[in-house]
Amino acid sequence: MLRRVVFLVTGLQAAGKSTVGPLLTARMRPPAASFDGDVLHGMVKIGRAVMTPSPSEEALRQLRARYEGAALLAQHYVDHGFDFVYNDIVLGSYVAEWMDSVRDAERHLVVLAPSIDTLVHRELGRGGGNSYRDWQQSGGSLSDAVRSMSRALDETPRRGLWIDTSDQNADEVVESILADDMRSSLY
Repeated sequence: MLRRVVFLVTGLQAAGKSTVGPLLTARMRPPAASFDGDVLHGMVKIGRAVMTPSPSEEALRQLRARYEGAALLAQHYVDHGFDFVYNDIVLGSYVAEWMDSVRDAERHLVVLAPSIDTLVHRELGRGGGNSYRDWQQSGGSLSDAVRSMSRALDETPRRGLWIDTSDQNADEVVESILADDMRSSLY
């Protein structure tokens, strides 16, 4: 059996993860599956605790449950002969924990890292609620909130492929990931 490939596509809100993940999956060899971490986040219907700059123990517990559930799902698909792409906001030490929990697969890390201005522009263009609201201090701007959350990128291992997607569309990002036979994104 061929060694399977697992991608973690991460970045801040509005970085392009939910768009790039499925597009990347469509370019993998069959069979391939993709999973968006927002699904697990949305499964908590009662008692959801949100991440903030100073998260509660409950928020951290729920975050760990989400990441562990996604890793179990990735491993399940790998064990059944699938390539797997997981897109979610996984930052800091959680990246290494998640990557290390997947075994018997070629592991790839892609960090989508557009500029703060690009993230603000994309967030405003979504037309919905402000997904950075829990990071926005009273009287602070959306830019301040994005900047605050982006500090978690500083704690993220500088491994894999980091892409400034500010001036790229999703198809161009996928091409960047697949370039050089995916060697740049190896974890």
